[in-house]
Amino acid sequence: MSDQTPEDCKICALFCDSSNFCATLSPPELVSLSAKSQTTTFKRGQTIHDDLIARWPIFVIESGVMSLQHLLNDGRKTIAAFYTRGDVVDMRNSSNRKVGHLVALSKLKVCKLSPRIFESIVHSNPRARSVIWDSLRDQSFRAIDHSSDLAKKQALEKLASFIFECSHRNPGKSKKDRVEIPARRLDLAEYLGMQPETVSRCYKILEDQKIIKVSDLSLIHILDTPALRQIANGARAEQTITAGTRPNLKMRSAG
Repeated sequence: MSDQTPEDCKICALFCDSSNFCATLSPPELVSLSAKSQTTTFKRGQTIHDDLIARWPIFVIESGVMSLQHLLNDGRKTIAAFYTRGDVVDMRNSSNRKVGHLVALSKLKVCKLSPRIFESIVHSNPRARSVIWDSLRDQSFRAIDHSSDLAKKQALEKLASFIFECSHRNPGKSKKDRVEIPARRLDLAEYLGMQPETVSRCYKILEDQKIIKVSDLSLIHILDTPALRQIANGARAEQTITAGTRPNLKMRSAG
């Protein structure tokens, strides 16, 4: 039976990772879905246009990062959501709502799925259905948490929360202290409702206090998880440190 698996699927990260949708499918299901699916790549900054979404409203992120963006009439832009590897994006009926635009934030590769075959598999395969529900549920809770962060949290608290969001989405579940940041700081600033220089300043504060270590622009190491968690949860600065061991953290919003 394993010989029925399409060659493209055998080398795809979505099939090899047991937590992803494609890994739950039987060889016949993979053959059926693959025959009516397409893989497409996008350059960083490229928009996934509405006519393509109308033809292919369901897709899975194979690699890279995609964002859901809103652009105001005066040119201001905000990023409402990030999608990374393994996320199932369902844009059916999106033309009836102003949900924004999907834009690649890095080199992006997606697998566009046949809605008819996708629905058939989800209906008949309990494991696949569970993975889809989990993916969509995670997206919903991330959106709820993000709206709360934007409404109530200060700049440093927002960044700390985002680091944990990325940690939870890391493919390597055993390395929670090693966090890949999926966006450039300019894009991250638009997601968090901050200025880019504020993002850089918050990173420096956390690094100076030895709460994190920044290896490069896309990778950080969490050195003090309890302190970072307290900041993310809105603790006062003096509650996150032991008196006399670190200087006071500046947590005023400068966004």
